[in-house]
Amino acid sequence: MKKLFLAMMVPSALIAQVEGTWKLAQQAGALGVGPNKGDISWWSNSPTDLTTRACLFDDSVTFNTNGEMLHYMDGSTWVEVWQGVGADGCGAPVAPHDGSGQYTWSYDATQGTLTVNGVGAHMGLAKVINGSEINNPSLAASSIIYEAALSNNNQTMTLDINFGGGYWRFVYEKTSTIPVPQPKVTFRVDMSEYTGSTANGVFLNGEMNGWCGSCAPMVNTSGAVWELQVDVPTGPVQYKFTVNGWSDQENFVGGESCVDTVNDGFFNRVYEVTGDAVLDLVCFNSCSACTTTGIESSESSVQVYPNPAQDWLSVRSDNEVVALTVVDVTGRIVATASTETIQIAHLTPGVYQVIVEHMKGSYSTTLIKR
Repeated sequence: MKKLFLAMMVPSALIAQVEGTWKLAQQAGALGVGPNKGDISWWSNSPTDLTTRACLFDDSVTFNTNGEMLHYMDGSTWVEVWQGVGADGCGAPVAPHDGSGQYTWSYDATQGTLTVNGVGAHMGLAKVINGSEINNPSLAASSIIYEAALSNNNQTMTLDINFGGGYWRFVYEKTSTIPVPQPKVTFRVDMSEYTGSTANGVFLNGEMNGWCGSCAPMVNTSGAVWELQVDVPTGPVQYKFTVNGWSDQENFVGGESCVDTVNDGFFNRVYEVTGDAVLDLVCFNSCSACTTTGIESSESSVQVYPNPAQDWLSVRSDNEVVALTVVDVTGRIVATASTETIQIAHLTPGVYQVIVEHMKGSYSTTLIKR
């Protein structure tokens, strides 16, 4: 299976128009050529070609939201004599049109163009470039611009290209839509000044989970500190911390710095979500930190440095360190060590959680990876 990786440069408001997976439309006329744009009177694929050229029609192009483009040929695509094969037909992809190079692409909604850059990058048929139909793989263009039109609620993309003697048309259909990933937000609360019992758990309730009660239990990470990471849509989100489902809850009176200003009779915490984040540790029923920390006293004897860090991370502790663990924003363990030093050069820059386990307990802190 071949993959064509293309970087995507699209204004954020227009990404939804092209993101997802595309294939040539399973219909007559998905491929066609003629004297003018939109005129495919010279030749177009027939219903029978959907079978004889199935190796081309099952190729897919995926535009990921992270800017990556994947061109899947499944080890077989439509190849022609000009590529050095004995006859036109299905066969192994031929370089440089085999997806093995490095490519970039851009979509300009204002101009209505899709541009692919890099020798071998193409849509539709490999031989078609601006102003010509090449007759040797060595003549592959380094950049191709297609006139692009989206229709059918952005489910159909029609590409036209002037090859000098006329126009080729390629019609693609979207086969799937890639959901836009939501930011991951870590909520943190210190229960050290709460006078009740937390034996049955502390919970996060809010608009992100429909105020569900006990569906979002938090994790007691250290002492009286509880944390939970959840996916939250961008924009303002109201929430509060509760105990044992809805047995007890925070009770704000309104006007506090962390409380929403919506005049609906409810006073909840509010946070403006713009991306992945680890929120400040706050005291239960307060917008500020507790006067007495809820983190285990062993924290005072633990130092994680440097922070931010780039290649290595070290720990200094009065107690013997048993293990170091680095966790990403999804909760996935990305690095471990059984010494007081851990290598992190391979990690992508961003926010991580470091968990230090020592002979008298554990300690966790946020790490900024440069």
